[in-house]
Amino acid sequence: MSPPLRARSFAKINLALSVLGRRKDGYHDVQTVFQSIDISDELEFQPAPRLELRCENLPGVPPEDNLVWKAASLLVSKLGESRGAMMTLRKRIPAAAGLGGGSGNAAVTLLGLRRLWNLEMSDSELNSLAASLGSDVPFFLGGGTALGTGKGETIRGLPDIPRMPLVVIFPGVQISTAEAYRSLNLGLTSSLEDHRIHHFCGRVEMGRDILAGIFNDFEAAILAAYPPIMEAKSFLESRGATAALLSGSGSSVFGFFCDEESALATARDAQRADWRVFPAKTLSRAEYFQNLFG
Repeated sequence: MSPPLRARSFAKINLALSVLGRRKDGYHDVQTVFQSIDISDELEFQPAPRLELRCENLPGVPPEDNLVWKAASLLVSKLGESRGAMMTLRKRIPAAAGLGGGSGNAAVTLLGLRRLWNLEMSDSELNSLAASLGSDVPFFLGGGTALGTGKGETIRGLPDIPRMPLVVIFPGVQISTAEAYRSLNLGLTSSLEDHRIHHFCGRVEMGRDILAGIFNDFEAAILAAYPPIMEAKSFLESRGATAALLSGSGSSVFGFFCDEESALATARDAQRADWRVFPAKTLSRAEYFQNLFG
């Protein structure tokens, strides 16, 4: 048997997130700046007569409900012919944590199976499939630093930010995306632009210090409603984080530090029974692809 194709499925944080309002189709228009970080799940792909999925560290989730399975099934349906693969997913990124774990898994499944099956499928075709699986899945086809608009599925790459150490804390609280949006109590979309996002992207493009400008529209409502999340953010700030923020719609928070030593010391000292703590670094687009397979 040939060796498996191994891939790393990286997490993301949101450096900026603006929710513009609810659309007539029930979704929300957003503008957000995604950033890849080096926390990752692992995926393996091997040739097999039919699709199969094994999951490790993901109890209680039927394979057919997993985004890896959904991505593979969608790709087979698009091809219009029978294909098979044994897929193994080893989870490390917490679920429902605002880190894009499942979305990243879906995108890497599309990329991995395209490679395993030697498919002549363009990036634009793959992007269309990714967008149908979830609003932030297309970002994980390219990684790095990028602006997401629409529902988050329209991606425009931004210049890489400097490599920075950070600490991510998942405080053991799970928040559904629908619940997070309800907490904002938004009306129908009244504007498709947010000057804060344009200002932030300008700072990124000019290579200026971005940490003073990070923001997340979910943060005020989520922190007020969930004291454990507030406690995790306050801990990062008390340990000297140069900037700290909620990621996505929660519930993870992250804090940047001046150097790797400070980040590692903070991660070691973050001892709470319900917390999962991850020292991490940001990834450029080139680093994302260099570390994706192998």
